[in-house]
Amino acid sequence: MKFNIIKKGEIFINEDYKDLFSNNLTFEDIWNFKNLKFFRKKRYKIIETYDFKNKKIFIKKYLSYPEEAQKEWKNILFLWRKNFFTLIPVFFALSRDNRAIIGTEEVGGICFVNALKNKSLEISFFISKIAEFLAKFHKAKLFHQDCYLNHFYYDEKEDKIIIIDVSRIKHKPVLEFYYQIKDLAQLKFSFSVYLENKAEKFWDIFIKEYFRINETKYNKKLFFKILNLKTYMIKRHTERVIARGEEI
Repeated sequence: MKFNIIKKGEIFINEDYKDLFSNNLTFEDIWNFKNLKFFRKKRYKIIETYDFKNKKIFIKKYLSYPEEAQKEWKNILFLWRKNFFTLIPVFFALSRDNRAIIGTEEVGGICFVNALKNKSLEISFFISKIAEFLAKFHKAKLFHQDCYLNHFYYDEKEDKIIIIDVSRIKHKPVLEFYYQIKDLAQLKFSFSVYLENKAEKFWDIFIKEYFRINETKYNKKLFFKILNLKTYMIKRHTERVIARGEEI
């Protein structure tokens, strides 16, 4: 799927949303948009929402690290071109003083965490869908680098997994094995966080489905040793961050 991105003033806009903005719009105009509703603040980002024609737009305001917003915008457009479902882009802009702002539509599917909490979907089914998605994602030489269960949504209407938080995605990196292991280790760690005593059972469902589609070319015994070591390292790092009182 491709989006027609146009420019109005200093803003790059999905043409489907051109009526949301006037001509010659400045960065400050959009930064100070009226009728925004606060959602949350996370480190250097403020996240707000805006209602437009029965749709909710999520707006991330970057107080610093504008390159992260720029990468996310580019990766969103890139993933749609590669036929992977992700956030629907609305607008993007950079300022001259190290700020950035990006708008995306609210995700239409159900988040894994909510499905788990509300028991709205069979968890083994959801896990299998994530495995299928990630196996195809890796076969396309795409690696997420922030691969946790809370970043996966399922669209029942389209029967598709939607992935979010895509600013760190790499395509065709030199060390593919490293990034494959990193994605799987992050995911395995998040199984222990969200699924607790059922983590091993559901991980077994995941990895069997993953390897059915994307069979490893590496020695499996060595592959799992490295994967388990990386998962342990992620766990230890997360524990140290939490112990310091820092936000994950």
